[in-house]
Amino acid sequence: MQKKIKDYNRYLLEKHPTVWNTKIVWMLLAGLIIHMIFFFIGYISHADPKSLHKFDVRDDYFADGMIFIHLIISILMIVGWLILMFKNNAFKNFYPVTKWKMFSQFLQYFVIIFTCTSFFFSYMTGFRLFVKNTYPDDQMSESIAVINKTYPFFSQDIEHYTLDNKIFPQYPGLFCETGIEKIDRNKKYFVYYDRVYQYYTLYSKTVYEKDNSGGYPFPGTEPEARFAYSEKHADSETYYFKKEVVDLSPYIKTTGLTFYNFSNIFYRNNLEEKTFLQREYYNDQFTDYDKNSYRKERAEISRLTAQLLDKRSPAEIEKLMKSFLKISRDFGISNNLEAGNWAKMVYHPEDFEVRYFIKKYKTNPGEQYDPNRSSQYGEYGYVDTTVPTDSAANVVDGEIVNDSVQIKDFNPEISSQLSPQDYFMKNITGYYYHTDDLRNFLDNVDVIKSTDFFSENIHIYLWIAFFLATVIFSFRVTDLKSLLFSMISAGILSLLVVLITVLYSVSGGRGSEEFFISYLVFWIGLFILAVPVLMMGKFRKLVSSIFITVSMNGFVLFVLLLFFIVSLHQERACNHLISPLRYNNCKTVIETLGFSLSYLILMIGFVFMYFYTAVLKKWKAMPE
Repeated sequence: MQKKIKDYNRYLLEKHPTVWNTKIVWMLLAGLIIHMIFFFIGYISHADPKSLHKFDVRDDYFADGMIFIHLIISILMIVGWLILMFKNNAFKNFYPVTKWKMFSQFLQYFVIIFTCTSFFFSYMTGFRLFVKNTYPDDQMSESIAVINKTYPFFSQDIEHYTLDNKIFPQYPGLFCETGIEKIDRNKKYFVYYDRVYQYYTLYSKTVYEKDNSGGYPFPGTEPEARFAYSEKHADSETYYFKKEVVDLSPYIKTTGLTFYNFSNIFYRNNLEEKTFLQREYYNDQFTDYDKNSYRKERAEISRLTAQLLDKRSPAEIEKLMKSFLKISRDFGISNNLEAGNWAKMVYHPEDFEVRYFIKKYKTNPGEQYDPNRSSQYGEYGYVDTTVPTDSAANVVDGEIVNDSVQIKDFNPEISSQLSPQDYFMKNITGYYYHTDDLRNFLDNVDVIKSTDFFSENIHIYLWIAFFLATVIFSFRVTDLKSLLFSMISAGILSLLVVLITVLYSVSGGRGSEEFFISYLVFWIGLFILAVPVLMMGKFRKLVSSIFITVSMNGFVLFVLLLFFIVSLHQERACNHLISPLRYNNCKTVIETLGFSLSYLILMIGFVFMYFYTAVLKKWKAMPE
């Protein structure tokens, strides 16, 4: 084996001396082996489904310490490669070197460093492949459907079972008014302890013209007292107003907590559009399609729940729960539920009121359950709405709103009734189910499948490889003294720029520092780049080498500075426009290009390095 390696090295030395000099063949082979190891580690890293229970496992590579192993291996490989490569230096031994050979060496440095520093991609590729193979899309879609069908029976949050959650197929699009001061007492309304509900039909007004602040103004033709809510669209905003009260007495059997009121979705999964939403309420950032789709899914959950309850079949409910608990075991979700007892807790065919509640986390012996505590961290948004009985209270977006209207006017017997919160704590059972773990698991599976880890992170590793390659290349062309002096010179220049900018700011230039420092650095950079090209023979070789080293390592930053200066002028032009509407739609060149700017500057850097080899050869020909 050793003889074959020597023979192959001799072949490279005779036929491809540049490849032999850079050791790229052996470095790529070693890098490939390490990449395969990282791929395997990534594939088995989350074999235990419980490892997917934490919030956002995309950062596990950094949080679990793999990044440190990555860095140690990368440093050892690069240092070992440099030791082998520095044994022979064609530049310093005056071997005949063409422009292309010089540039090809730089390219090989770049490829070697990128190979030795990009193990993250192999790890994440293995991780992603494991998730795709273990949790295929079809299987996950079926599991999510079962989970959403079972979600109404979790009985973990009283706010999911109140009357304002109920969807009426007979009257689609109704608005439930819960503001006690907005209730029309002359028309039908419903009361549950300190909560009042009244249902309205709606009409809408869409506004397409923006005002001076860039928003869509409230329609002045409509009374604010009738305003219900609004929805923002891409080019308009629709305002909805209450029209008339609807009497829903025939469809409401009880105003208390009942499974018939449930209409929430545990998890939404749209694999085709890569839209993964685990929120229970949509907001303005979603598209019209998302909003309409969400409404339909809520209505479908309500329909399926009512259909199952109307069968009056505990066996059907237990069958659904068995399927759900099997999925929970497969996903490693901690719980102590048993399908038979769970079904008995739900099955009350008189009205299917929610009479028993399940904990969201396991409590220790003697520990009191806290509905505001998560199984991991954060809060559930459970709100204690218990208030004095002589005042009114409503829950608006999870907050208590006290009104001057007295709740006793609507519910005279409130003093003798049990509050929803007391009812919840009185009927909490010893059963628990770690709901957060299930939601995190589903979200992590979808995120790992859909996230483009390569495009999101490739820029970092490309630029690490590029800058290290330029440093090594400049050292190979010049020497250590030139490299060190160039680093010191760059540091001194940076310090001078900062000091000059501070003096400019305190002397009356406050507010325009960005333009001043940008143009100051621009002229300094232009001078540094011009010296090796236009004034090579006017400086000693060591001084010229400093300019050359700084130019090679800082050219891409100079190009980025040019884009930044253009963006500054674009922002100033936007600020001087009269119409604020045009200002809102104005984008700078950096914002327009986005990540494409990184690739563009990188390509410009490679082109510069190719043409700059002519300057390097001219400098090398200078007398010592």
